[in-house]
Amino acid sequence: MKVVAITTSQRPTRRTRSLCRDLECAIPEAVYVQRGTKNLRDTVLEALENDAETLLYISEAKGNPARITVIDISEIPPRERLYFSLGGVKLQREFSHHDAKRINVEGTLAITTSKRPVSGHVKVAEALSDLLGVEFVPRTGSLEDVLDEAFADALLVIESHPTHLGTITFYRGSEKVGPSIFYRRFEIRDRKFEI
Repeated sequence: MKVVAITTSQRPTRRTRSLCRDLECAIPEAVYVQRGTKNLRDTVLEALENDAETLLYISEAKGNPARITVIDISEIPPRERLYFSLGGVKLQREFSHHDAKRINVEGTLAITTSKRPVSGHVKVAEALSDLLGVEFVPRTGSLEDVLDEAFADALLVIESHPTHLGTITFYRGSEKVGPSIFYRRFEIRDRKFEI
């Protein structure tokens, strides 16, 4: 698994910072790089100092997380590889199981889809698998079967959503722990990331 750094646009709102912290807990070996007033170049350098190879860059619109750009920072110059336009998020604290603490996922992460995925879901799963350095296991049975096949402790599942193109949800074992990210659109890219 690659080390993943997570950062935001400058001066993020509380909800965006909470999403970043949730992702840091949901992705094993992830690190949250606080942006503050740093420029993006300094943020990327700090991510590289933490041995990160992939950067999740979360930007906002109207105070809510609106876009996630997945950037390969192991290359010079960094390359945008995947882009999501978001329709909303559900934070860990908004799940019914939530107590006062974030659920920290440890161990191995694998990626799968719903049992009957839309073709775009498989593309998203394969792209994320490559960028995060985790195994993609096409789903034919239950989530427990996927965990056993991948020898994983946690799952990132690409699922359908009634009003959006798809949902990215994190599971610990077969328990949905969040966050859930609802995306309206995605693009697989290969272009220079301007910093």
